[in-house]
Amino acid sequence: MRPTALLAVLAIAMACPVVHAQEMGLDLSKPAEKQEEKPAEQPAQPPGLDLSAPPETPKPAPKEEAARPPGERPSGSALTKDVALGDKVKAVQRKGFMKKGRFEIAPTFALSVNDAFFQKFGGGLRVAYSLQDSFALAVRGTYYTPYRTEHAREGKLAFQSQLLSSQLYGQVMLDGVWSPIYGKASFLNESIVFFDVYLSAGFGLVWSDTSFEPRREGPHLATDFGGGVRFYPKSWLAFELGMLATLYPDQPQQSVPGTIQKVFVANVGLSFFLPPTFDYDFP
Repeated sequence: MRPTALLAVLAIAMACPVVHAQEMGLDLSKPAEKQEEKPAEQPAQPPGLDLSAPPETPKPAPKEEAARPPGERPSGSALTKDVALGDKVKAVQRKGFMKKGRFEIAPTFALSVNDAFFQKFGGGLRVAYSLQDSFALAVRGTYYTPYRTEHAREGKLAFQSQLLSSQLYGQVMLDGVWSPIYGKASFLNESIVFFDVYLSAGFGLVWSDTSFEPRREGPHLATDFGGGVRFYPKSWLAFELGMLATLYPDQPQQSVPGTIQKVFVANVGLSFFLPPTFDYDFP
């Protein structure tokens, strides 16, 4: 081969890689540039959430809340009942009547209940003054009329003897009246009636058949005790039902030793309060 032909072949062989490289899109004439490394993008975080801060550990429940009974919840610094509003609001109603500083005038009717031979019935009057709403001092006077029943006649015929019984004609007593219970009741499902329960006890004088002719022993010392209930349809009016026992020493027959005589009577009466109106007295 000629030298000129050989040089031509070598020149063509060297030119072929350059042409092929340019056709593939590579530029071999310039050195390759180094690409800058970009930091990896972090996912976007929702607003208001800081992922950089470590999560807070939940605090343990206070001992007060752990020991709290069911149905209660804290309100400020104190525990309040978790109940309905209707249970939280309590209505306190005023009393329908007040007796402190008022006078009471009470006519009564009395009937004995423990003597089968000599029935006693009569009437009386009680005047009282209330030192407190639940306590009063009272002066009571009662006059009795004895009535011989059919049992007395039958007893005399059967036993052929005289019945030893003291006949009570009258009494005057000084009593203390205490009213520890107060309430109200519905009457015929239409109106509310107030009431109180009272207890009474005292001492005084009684007159029996031995107090007059022919023995003329005069009055006998006596004591009494009892109780009852009063209903107040009005603030100035009360209806009363009660039971009263009177005890006194007497000697119906001089030949027989004296004994303690016991008279139990049922009382029915009306009480009128003066003045008719009253004012609430708050301490």
